[in-house]
Amino acid sequence: MSITEKVRKDLWAKSGNRCAICRKELFSRIDKDDFNVGEECHIVSSQPNGPRHIENYGEYDSFENIILLCRNHHKEIDDPANLNIYSIEKLIEIKKQHEKWVSQSLADEKNVVLNLIRNGTDLVSIIGNGAVGLYKYNDEIKSMEEAELIGGTWQEISDFMDLSLDLEPIEITKMEFFFSEIVNNLDKSGFLMYGRRVRVQFLKKYGDTSLYNAAHVYIKRK
Repeated sequence: MSITEKVRKDLWAKSGNRCAICRKELFSRIDKDDFNVGEECHIVSSQPNGPRHIENYGEYDSFENIILLCRNHHKEIDDPANLNIYSIEKLIEIKKQHEKWVSQSLADEKNVVLNLIRNGTDLVSIIGNGAVGLYKYNDEIKSMEEAELIGGTWQEISDFMDLSLDLEPIEITKMEFFFSEIVNNLDKSGFLMYGRRVRVQFLKKYGDTSLYNAAHVYIKRK
């Protein structure tokens, strides 16, 4: 098994095209020449003699087990002398914090036009139709009820995006109705949802690039 295109797209999108350790930009264009110093690195190696290998670990090529790094830091974390520093737990935390930083940085962008999401149809127009990357942001959670409401919303959106290309029109229409109920529940609980659809440059496996759709969704207090 190898890293799927979906996992690869999610990884580059949620990592913001930056190394999770030094946050250096990994793919850039200078004078019409493309440069890529990014590498998709396994946290738990699938190879018996590989760094941090665990036998029968499970999905070695899952999104959760891949971290995006520059070449220098890939070499550093896999150096046998550094395995006590870059443990599995440490790399998972680095990945988590970096993706959080990317999400918050996007939320802090100035002069970004966001659309108020009034119903499920508005939401599906942003997260459906082949959108593969989700940038999500919400205000600070202040209660377990809010955690369940907002966390459940992100879960439903993620699940829909995973399946949207395989859904028939009638199923998508039903999901629009379902998401309208979610938007209404957020509104009753004091939250508004905003979003936008963007085109993101994605580096493919063999060095060529393409553009794909990503969704930016924000849940903000009124």
